[in-house]
Amino acid sequence: MLNTALYERTQILIGDAGIKRLQQCNIFLAGVGGVGGHCAEALVRAGVGRITLVDNDVVAATNKNRQLIALDSNIGQSKVEALARRLHDVNAACHIVAMERLITAEDAADLLRRQRYDCVVDCIDTVECKTALLCAAIEQQIRVFSSCGAGGRLDPLQVTIGDLFDTENDGLARACRQALRQRGVGPGTVTVVHSREKGLPPLEPQRQEAGGRDRALNGTISYMPPLFGLLLSSAVIRCALDPKKWDEEKQRALRKIKKMEKKSAKKRAKVEKTASE
Repeated sequence: MLNTALYERTQILIGDAGIKRLQQCNIFLAGVGGVGGHCAEALVRAGVGRITLVDNDVVAATNKNRQLIALDSNIGQSKVEALARRLHDVNAACHIVAMERLITAEDAADLLRRQRYDCVVDCIDTVECKTALLCAAIEQQIRVFSSCGAGGRLDPLQVTIGDLFDTENDGLARACRQALRQRGVGPGTVTVVHSREKGLPPLEPQRQEAGGRDRALNGTISYMPPLFGLLLSSAVIRCALDPKKWDEEKQRALRKIKKMEKKSAKKRAKVEKTASE
C-alpha cells in the first residue's frame, strides 16, 4: 500500500496498481471555469501525475456563483495561475503546467504535440476554440472527453455521460458535430457530459469586460457546472484505470447509436415516401 495520505482512501477502491496508473497519466485540460476548474481538481485529488491547464481568461466577480477559483482575493488574476496554485497545494507531487493563452485552429495541433498526452479534456465554451481542440486531438488519435453546455439548465437528473453524436437540446454540441462531420468524424470519438434538459434562453449578446466579440450570456446556477466537471473527471479516471473496459463500453454504446440512427432513417424515408404519394 502506498503510504501517502492523499492516496489512502482512493487506494482502498482502486489498489496500488490503480494509483500508479493515475500517477502515470498526463492530461491536457482546456478551459478552467465552472466545469474545468472542478474537473481539474478532481483529477489532481485522484492522483493524476501530470496536467496541463489552458485558459486565457482572468477571474471576474461574476464567476463567483459557480467557479472553484473565483474568490474576492483573486479577482483579476489569471485563472490558470490561480488554479495551478490551488492544485499544487492539494498535490505537490503533480506536475502542473499553466498556459495562459487562447486555443485556435492554427495552434491547437502544435500545443498537443508538445507532450505525449493520454487524453484531452475539453471544457471550452466557445464553438471555434472547442472544435479546433477536438479536431486536433482526434487527428492525433488522443482520447477526447468534452463538456457540452451547462448554462441555462437547472435539473441535475438530466445530466449524463454519453457520445457527442447522441445529445439533444444542446446548441454547443450541435455546432461541434457539424464541424466534426465536415472532417469526416462520426460517433464513437468524443465522450461528453451533457444534459437532455432544454436550456432556458440566454440574454442578448453583451459587450465583454475583457474585450473581444459580444457574447450572449447564459444563466448559470452554482451546482450545475461543478456537476458537469465532476462527471467529466469520473469518465477520465475510469478510462485511465481500465482502458480496455472503457473501450468495450463505448463500442456497445456506439452500436446502440447506429441502431437508433438506422431506425430514424427508415422512419424518415417512410414519411417522405408517404408525403410524395
